[in-house]
Amino acid sequence: MLHNFKNNLKHEKEQADRADKFYREVLHASEITRYNHDNEQDMIMQRKDIDCSFSINNVHYMISEKFRDKDFGDFYVEFYSKYPNTPGWIFTGSANAILYFTPENVYWVTFKSLKTFCVDQLFTTIPQCWFSDIYISHKPIKTRYLLLDKTRIPLNIIQAHNQCGECWETIGISISFEILEKFGVKFRRYKLNSVDIR
Repeated sequence: MLHNFKNNLKHEKEQADRADKFYREVLHASEITRYNHDNEQDMIMQRKDIDCSFSINNVHYMISEKFRDKDFGDFYVEFYSKYPNTPGWIFTGSANAILYFTPENVYWVTFKSLKTFCVDQLFTTIPQCWFSDIYISHKPIKTRYLLLDKTRIPLNIIQAHNQCGECWETIGISISFEILEKFGVKFRRYKLNSVDIR
């Protein structure tokens, strides 16, 4: 899986209008602020994996946005931003929620509950050789199974080859929303078939 980092950033910026419309029309949010300009203040927010913020009923939320071209019923979690030395957003992020956009659904995932599960339970039980194996293989995806609290969990280990002057590998896992719910990750799904946010 080859990613051009600059093209990915451009794609995310193109999705901003769609996301803002969802925030205004579905969540009834106000005071929407984006942190995607080329200035130091916005880069501070980006390093915290915060793409935008808004208010709902006078409560302010810091939001990380993820966009996917297809809804597979699972959620991708970045464990390594640059394997093996740079941790992914699950370790470094500080958003209140992740808004996970797919063509059919938008998922509001409470970041604290996701981080608690992924860092305290899941990551500590994943054999580190799974990450090194996919890195060495150069394959984009490998499916593995893990026994966690007597539950057999299928995980897709996913590797993206990034190219932007330098090259690096981003590695994470995708896990089903069904499993996330079972282990206490809080999320809400908004179906988009009745809402036009294109």
